[in-house]
Parts: sequence; structure tokens; C-alpha cells
Amino acid sequence: MIYLIPTDTCYWIACEITDSKSYEKVYSIKKRDWNKPLAIMVESFDWLKKYTTLNAEQIEFLENYKNPFTIITDCDSIKHMLQFEDEEMKFDNKEVYEKIAFRVAHNKEQKNLIKKIWPIFLTSANISNQPEIYESEELENVFEYFINKWTIKIIWEQNPEKKSKASDIFEFTWESCNIEYVRKN
Repeated sequence: MIYLIPTDTCYWIACEITDSKSYEKVYSIKKRDWNKPLAIMVESFDWLKKYTTLNAEQIEFLENYKNPFTIITDCDSIKHMLQFEDEEMKFDNKEVYEKIAFRVAHNKEQKNLIKKIWPIFLTSANISNQPEIYESEELENVFEYFINKWTIKIIWEQNPEKKSKASDIFEFTWESCNIEYVRKN
């Protein structure tokens, strides 16, 4: 299943983390370069604390970070899941996930979805190299063909609550709270 969801920035397109067929469709729909990994949205900071290499001081820093963010870090459980292959699940570009980019769910729709299906792969809901989408009408227009062709569930109660251009993307330097930005807005 593929989902269109609001975030604290723009709309995002997402799929279940264990659904490699939908994962491939996300790349196809977006015309996304296979060398660019997708981010993963998790339910809470507690999830990050339990499954990633982030320490308590770094988690506290993230909990108090004022802007929308994507944190890049290590996560052995996700890497192991990507390495697993069988007839139903195979990620052809698993090598692009040296580190994992995480976002933390912050609204009711996201948290409910993740509680049902575990973490989700996601990326901005736009065609690659096109502007991000901030309005639900535009989202429906851009993805109308795919909504009709494939099963895409649209999840929202309102437009994204904040019209932020994009999230800050960064990682911490070793065990410290010093930041190395990939993108700063």
C-alpha cells in the first residue's frame, strides 16, 4: 500500500517498510534516482532511542529542536531488514543505506498509521526535481493517475499545519550534539 500524508513541511508519499513492491512503486511514481535513499518515519523519540545509535543527550537535543528535521544516523535493525531477501521482499538498492535518515511522527495521522504498520519509508510527494506540494488539491491533481491506477491511500484531515519549505537534514558528530548539516533552512 502507498500513502499520501501531511507532514510539518509538505505532503509526503510513503509505504510500509516491509513492502518492497510498494517501495519500488514510490521510486517509479516519483521518477526518483535509485541512488537516493528514502527516509524512514518512526512513531517516537523512544523508537530512535531503542533502535538507533543516538545517545540520550542527542535524543533530548532532537526533542527540543525548533525546526522540522531529518536526522541521519546508524540503525542496525533497519540495515538487517533491508538485507533480508525472499520471494516477497527484496530491496534492490539496499547499498545506498549506509546510514538512515529518520523523521519522527508529529501528528495524529502519522502516529496512527505507524502504530498499524510499523515505521514507513517516505519522501516528499512530488515528481523528482519538481517543487514540493503544500496543497491537497494540487496533490490530488499531480497523483490522480496513480491514485486511479494503483491503490494509494490518502491520509489527512487538513493541509500540513506549517508551510515550512523543507526540513533541516543533519547528523551528529560522533557522540556529541555538534551538528553537521546536509541541508539547513
